[in-house]
Amino acid sequence: MGSDKSPALSLGEPLQVCDKQRKRAVRKRWILTGSTSAVLKQLTLPMLWAILALFSADLIELYFASRLGVDELTAMSFTLPIQATLFAFAIGLGIVVATRLTQAKEVEQLAAVSLIFTALVGAVLAIFIWLGLQPLLTMLGFLEFTAREQVWPALEHYMQYRLGAVVFFFIVMVVFGVLRAFGNMRGAAQLLVLFAGLQIVMSAALYTPWAQSALPLSGLERLGVAHFIAAMSASLYALYLLRVKENIALKVHLLSQQSRQAFRRLFRLFIPVVAMQLLTPLAQSLLMMIVASQGSDAVAAFGVVMRIEPLALLLPMVLTTSLPIFVGQNWAANKSLRVRRGIKQALAVCIVWQAAIAIALFWGADMLGVGFCKQSFVSQSIELAMCILPISYAALAGVMLYVSCCNAIGRSGLALNVTLVRLFVLSLPGAFIGAQLNGFQGIVWALALANFLVGAWLLYGTMHSRSMQPRVATG
Repeated sequence: MGSDKSPALSLGEPLQVCDKQRKRAVRKRWILTGSTSAVLKQLTLPMLWAILALFSADLIELYFASRLGVDELTAMSFTLPIQATLFAFAIGLGIVVATRLTQAKEVEQLAAVSLIFTALVGAVLAIFIWLGLQPLLTMLGFLEFTAREQVWPALEHYMQYRLGAVVFFFIVMVVFGVLRAFGNMRGAAQLLVLFAGLQIVMSAALYTPWAQSALPLSGLERLGVAHFIAAMSASLYALYLLRVKENIALKVHLLSQQSRQAFRRLFRLFIPVVAMQLLTPLAQSLLMMIVASQGSDAVAAFGVVMRIEPLALLLPMVLTTSLPIFVGQNWAANKSLRVRRGIKQALAVCIVWQAAIAIALFWGADMLGVGFCKQSFVSQSIELAMCILPISYAALAGVMLYVSCCNAIGRSGLALNVTLVRLFVLSLPGAFIGAQLNGFQGIVWALALANFLVGAWLLYGTMHSRSMQPRVATG
């Protein structure tokens, strides 16, 4: 009887693996042959809800901090560039692991090695930031914050929990990238929605009167605990999705030659990918230093603006994750008209979206300002930024789509040049000059002008220079 069961068991797992591979092949053919609008819609909508949930959780966390007082809001705003750096590392790891897994023949072995690699990178990064937390915040201008002595203990404990959750958060984002690469958009979206939902629910629960009386935690500490619990729970669900839904058995022999070779390949790809991802948080850090020169109230206002901006750019940000899948696969299949049609449709939808967002933020700017802080300068600065910056987001959306499409077709050098020009040639020098001329208002106007300039530059280049256009085969 034992010999009768053995063949069935040995054949079951390969059959499941083949079934998964067949489904992935069907998804790829659909991307190449389905209606352009239908494919983009199917690739984008699940991610729309996922990223909306993720950035909403970040904004709600900042809102809870603002309810504690303007000093707590300012203190947390100083940590946003550090949090953006962690997010950039997480996204970079997701790209690296997804790229390797989709190219690998022995997926199970590489998946286990990739998760161990992710955990090691997360642990080392968290320790490095924790040991250098004070110098990093001082570099960002925290030393000039008049209430730093009062809020530092709570902020330190908050960052302790945030950094303690880095490994779990990295696992969540890596599995998110892997599921997307395998075409499981629904599972990837569910993972981020679960993580964000847990963070929101836990934050609200820890701020109930019962929790405040029962738990000896400061207000900022509660936010850190909520993030830690959400990341740990979501990481367990991520591993469940990887093992059960994708049938990837996590088998690893760390001392084997295959494992050592996998580690080396992951590390070689990790360096350039993460270096590219770190450009934005580096620019945010330098921008925070410029804003800090205008006082702590300007930092508080800018922190709110930094959290609202991703939500205002929600659709373009989601399209930068879904459009490259469409463009990359159709580019490889020499479907030039299909690529152009997809890009035009995505750009048209983004322009309409950003126009609606700009109108909504303009009319709701005063409510946002007072809602986050009743201190006059902070609320007025938020209101000013929400009236000016969203007008330029249509141009910024076009830049984001252009960069993502260049990366999808292998023209990463052009994408890097555009990013460097926008951030380090236009935005940062403009913000510095604007701060000298007109304070916080000058910074806001400079950032909006930089978005318009780089958008106009790309529009002119694509219309008048073939070197600026993706070279798509015409077969």
